Amino acid sequence: MNSPFTIVFGEKPNNLIKRPNDFNNITSIFDSGTPETKIITITGPRGCGKTVLLTSIKNYYDEKDNWITVDVNPNDDILEQIAAKIYESGKLKKLFLKAEFNFSFKGIGFSIQGQDPVSSIYTLLEKMFKYLKDKDKRILITIDDVSNTEFIKKFASSYQSFIRESYPIFLLMTGLYENVEKIEKNKNLTFLARTPKIYLDKLNLRAITLSYMDVFNISQDDAIKLAKQTNGYAYGFQLLGSILYKNNKTKVDKDVLSKYDLSLEDNAYSLMWDELSNVEKNLLFLLVKYNGQTKEMINNSDFNNSSFQVYKKRLTKKGIVDDSLRGKLSFSLPRFKEFVEFQMKLEE
Repeated sequence: MNSPFTIVFGEKPNNLIKRPNDFNNITSIFDSGTPETKIITITGPRGCGKTVLLTSIKNYYDEKDNWITVDVNPNDDILEQIAAKIYESGKLKKLFLKAEFNFSFKGIGFSIQGQDPVSSIYTLLEKMFKYLKDKDKRILITIDDVSNTEFIKKFASSYQSFIRESYPIFLLMTGLYENVEKIEKNKNLTFLARTPKIYLDKLNLRAITLSYMDVFNISQDDAIKLAKQTNGYAYGFQLLGSILYKNNKTKVDKDVLSKYDLSLEDNAYSLMWDELSNVEKNLLFLLVKYNGQTKEMINNSDFNNSSFQVYKKRLTKKGIVDDSLRGKLSFSLPRFKEFVEFQMKLEE
């Protein structure tokens, strides 16, 4: 039988736990007659469900007649992609074929001769956006997994200009905290730092419990034990469910835990670890050694209170550390403590 769980990053799971608060927060802003912002960034650690949320919002606007959605690849020329995809949209192609909107631009995949052909992609997009604004259309551009590339910087700079012209262009991006931070620190793109961000929190443990009860036909107590092993981590929920389902088990034994740890490490945690600075890694070693007691961590290290707070905040924003308890840190991700303990042994 096909597993109800999906462990492919970015693919919508068959057994999906939705995020109604985040979904409604974003769509209520974009649907407003006078939106408070036209840019929102979804961020969080790998595997927290950023792409799935972005896709669900894109699908929502796909169903609306007055919206055009454009999903672009951040590793290619974004402006050209937007122009080509708007033109190819089934909702709009007939409009662009009319004599009132003629243009010619090579290299995008279409060429319509008009009286005054444009010579730059920026000018072409301006004509498109003005035309769509007059037709009371809104455009949602979605970009998954942004990073500080030349394509992103070029697009963000142009996008800022389009916004100043009050074109109805909305932007929804996902990205790891450190990648979003690098983009925002670009001196020409500081406006992005002032835009709202949705930090994806843990999934609701009750929802995970109910899902496991339904799939495995087990008691609430047994399902709670499984849910605790995920700590609300979206990928962990799918992964643990997949391992149990494929092995025809309903409890976490030594074999299941070993497979769970290895998959978490191979598919998520090793990448996260490689992206951390040595100082961040040392702080995590201290977290393990002193059981998260921040006073002990500072007193037995080269950190002072100020530097400790800086790196604690970074690890919290990256979704690795939980600082909700005063004077104590803990790991946000399931089995990450055990992963760090192993890294410590490798360095001994």
